[in-house]
Amino acid sequence: MSKIIGLPSHFHDTGTCLIIDGEIVFAEEEEKLTGIKSIYNQEIWPTKTLEVIKKEFDTDLESCDYIAQARPYTLDQRMRKFQSMSAPPEETITNSFKNKLKSFSHHRCHAMGSYFTSGMEGKVIAFSHDGAGVRSSGKVYLCEDGRTDLVHSQWVGDCASIAGVWGRCTKSYGWVQLKDEGKVVGLVGHGKPNDIIYELLSKCFYYDGNLSIRGAGWEGKLSLVLDHLKENHWFKDPQKRADFAATLQKYAEDLLYKLFTDLHNLYPDYRKLSLSGGLFANVKINQFINNLNYFDEIFIHPAMGDAGLALGAAISQAVELKEIKKPLKLDHVYLGKSFTEEEWTEDTSATHTYPDYSINVANDAPPLKVEKFDTKKVASLINEGHIIGLVIGKTEYGPRALGNRSIIVRPTDTKTHQKLNQRLHRTETMPFAPSVLAEYADEIFECPKSKYTAEFMTICYDTRDEWVDRIPAVVHPIDKSARPHILKREANPLYYDIIDEYRKISGLPIVLNTSLNSHGHPINNYPHQALKLLMDGCLDFVVNERKIYSLK
Repeated sequence: MSKIIGLPSHFHDTGTCLIIDGEIVFAEEEEKLTGIKSIYNQEIWPTKTLEVIKKEFDTDLESCDYIAQARPYTLDQRMRKFQSMSAPPEETITNSFKNKLKSFSHHRCHAMGSYFTSGMEGKVIAFSHDGAGVRSSGKVYLCEDGRTDLVHSQWVGDCASIAGVWGRCTKSYGWVQLKDEGKVVGLVGHGKPNDIIYELLSKCFYYDGNLSIRGAGWEGKLSLVLDHLKENHWFKDPQKRADFAATLQKYAEDLLYKLFTDLHNLYPDYRKLSLSGGLFANVKINQFINNLNYFDEIFIHPAMGDAGLALGAAISQAVELKEIKKPLKLDHVYLGKSFTEEEWTEDTSATHTYPDYSINVANDAPPLKVEKFDTKKVASLINEGHIIGLVIGKTEYGPRALGNRSIIVRPTDTKTHQKLNQRLHRTETMPFAPSVLAEYADEIFECPKSKYTAEFMTICYDTRDEWVDRIPAVVHPIDKSARPHILKREANPLYYDIIDEYRKISGLPIVLNTSLNSHGHPINNYPHQALKLLMDGCLDFVVNERKIYSLK
């Protein structure tokens, strides 16, 4: 049995993971440790996540058995590429390092990362799609009980990319590609598809009838379309912005309907689907696919974008070694860094410097009120309408906060979206998501299938009519959908118990849950970051496993 360190493939969404004897023991994105969003901090070596692996597991690139990497390059090219990144220390690239390094294709890592964490038995289609890997923008694998066969590739030179189109459209809104695509999704429910825009998009890219999206010269054509729309104020007028988003979503769904119809007709016995790649950060597309009759269950990898490539590479290596033989079912994705009481004190006593601020909590904070942690106390604070930041246990793997690095609020107030955006200095268009106790999920949401993927907040469901007005803060005001985190007690007992105590007070087994961060920052990992949010007025309370903090 062996220790496998997974490395990222390229310049954005970097991070690492560690698999020991077929068990995933660590996975975290570098941005959560640097405190700088990946899009603003590209071409970096994952120094900090490797340091955590060394400290927590006494394993590094020299002592591990294998180094798995999602490749954009051959070994020699990879060594050269390192030189254009914030390169590792010279002593890192030893002969031992080179001999251990095994690389796997970009979309193999996406697909294997999703399939082998899906827990799915029997026949499964593993489907990936994103802006682009090195040679392809997606792959299709037929899988069964751990066996995987590649049956189709969407080659970059020949194919267009729905995810790539989405990124370019995000820029036209004045937002940041690779960061703000979700804001476009948030506008979808507020608009109506426009026939003229739909026709223009169809001239740029289309489904080819052979499991690929085509469009010769699609990038140039799309640029002309977007420039024309800008001149006609489509990205300034609020209703036009929403209508364009709704049209883009409708056209993408129509293409995917044709693709998945053909996929189902080719392989009708494959009734389960695992998804990965940046396209499937779009939770409305995931809902659309889930609502098709072609699949009994779908699963989206928790880190569906390129942040999941390191784990996909390590899983691919473990599969080759036969240390992972069939899909794993994840109990949780709390796979990052945690803080003991001693580490909490050490962190809040040190000076931390970032591009936009520097802080030493011990020196800079006003007097803090510190109380002993009590579940009933926290539940009461939620019921009173306070904004509470949680720093509990290990940081989540992937882009979703699932209770360990979360901000939680009662879900009953219609103005909470505006309030949180103001307090956190955000410009979110997507509704904030709920965490719901698993036993009550069917009562509140129409979720007859694919509940496992909802444990990682990767899919939308419709809200039942009788609940819409009871929990307006977590329901889309137009289409009445929600993006629930279905919470089992065994996954996170403390977080579960907080919500359950709130249920006993309020009658609601559900809270609003958003990520622990203010605008422009990644999910906060460290105690000093959470306490800064408290000092800045973003939060009313900070809670860890031991204490409750507030300003005096």
